[in-house]
Amino acid sequence: MAATTLIFQTTSIATALLSAGGIATLSVFDIPIIQSQPASRSLPSIRWLFSRGSHIFPTAAIISSTGFLYLSYTSLPATRSNSQILTLLGTNANFTGYLAASILSFSIAPFTSMFMIPTNFTLIKKNEDKGGAKSAESAKSPNRKYAPGERSAEESVDGKGDGASQWTDLSGPMEKTDLETTDEENKEVGELLEKFKWLNWGRAALMSMGGVVGLITALR
Repeated sequence: MAATTLIFQTTSIATALLSAGGIATLSVFDIPIIQSQPASRSLPSIRWLFSRGSHIFPTAAIISSTGFLYLSYTSLPATRSNSQILTLLGTNANFTGYLAASILSFSIAPFTSMFMIPTNFTLIKKNEDKGGAKSAESAKSPNRKYAPGERSAEESVDGKGDGASQWTDLSGPMEKTDLETTDEENKEVGELLEKFKWLNWGRAALMSMGGVVGLITALR
């Protein structure tokens, strides 16, 4: 086995499986802890997790899916035609396996966009309406240029008016929103977090299947 192939196998499989574990951890541990808090505390916490996750998991999906795609490509014969490639889908186990692993790993992107973003953005907007920020540093920055309810979820994600850069801000979550939340709002946010938890399981399953399929293919 070529050293390059081994490097791509190790990197792609490890990235997919570690990412799947990290995503699952949100549903197993983080969300239940956050749900136990009133919305005035849970909203800044989930907003911080969204910000952190947006820099980690998409990158991991690209790394693993690209690596598996490369392995699929190198599994093809040196001389091939379009018709031969279609035939190989059913006869070349390495080509088909790595291609499937690549698709599964990358599929968390459209899954998140189609099924999770509406819930995520609803939570982000509620955090904005209560004067929450994406992080502790952003909350206390003198350059913070918005009041509760002034920003949309999209503007929050884009960092409009933030006092801290999303790329260099390594502070923890804001402890509590500027405004208190009612019992009704606490219940509504808890239900949204529950929905996010189960949707997040779907994302973890897709990434883990990508890693497992890649591992099985590598061990053939």
